[in-house]
Amino acid sequence: MRKTFAALTAGVVGAMMIMSGCSGQKADTTTTAAESQVTTEAKSEESTENKEETSKTQESESESVAETAQEEAGIADMKAPVRIWGDVTEVTDRAIYVDNQSENSSSGEIILTIDPETTRILDGATGFPVDLEDIEKGPFEAYLGPAMTMSLPPQSMPYVVIVNIPEDVKAPRYVVAAGSVEEKEGKKVLEGNDGTEYTLTEDVTVEPYLTKQIVRLEDIKEGSECLVWLDEEDMGIRLVLFNE
Repeated sequence: MRKTFAALTAGVVGAMMIMSGCSGQKADTTTTAAESQVTTEAKSEESTENKEETSKTQESESESVAETAQEEAGIADMKAPVRIWGDVTEVTDRAIYVDNQSENSSSGEIILTIDPETTRILDGATGFPVDLEDIEKGPFEAYLGPAMTMSLPPQSMPYVVIVNIPEDVKAPRYVVAAGSVEEKEGKKVLEGNDGTEYTLTEDVTVEPYLTKQIVRLEDIKEGSECLVWLDEEDMGIRLVLFNE
């Protein structure tokens, strides 16, 4: 009887030990799986952070390359207009197709996309506004911003387009002033933000654009936009100052 009881006791103890071992293994397995999930999530977050840092680094490097290229090209101000010229070949209700004959931008055909809110289309003789339907084929000058599409033909949105230029008349220059008019060697000089200097005659006329207000050379300051007509000696004889 005692032997039987001892055998039963030993069996129960053994079963309990086996169950305990299995339970421990399950707990270990569960813990390992949880730890693995945490590690995976941590690696995923780390990978995302690394990708974001890499993207930011690449963007920073791209901006740095662009700024370096601008400095090497001598571009001091991205708002400085780029002057092109040639012939108008076609006009639609939203664009002017031109044959660019200058070397200041992409040569050949360019599409000048017109925004009525930001683009001024001006008559080459008077400086007055011109509607798209009144543009004549022939000589033009345009002043472009820094952006141009890589399409064929390329497209750009100009600040100013000067059209209907008479054969015996010089088209006025569109100038964004780098600052106030200064006196140099006894002559008044207007400098554009592209670095070009315009020497003005003593009797240069100064007019407002489409208003009757009185304007003077003293009203020109940094960022002022104007048209400047030049004589045969490239001296400014007439200036139209746009409204601020």
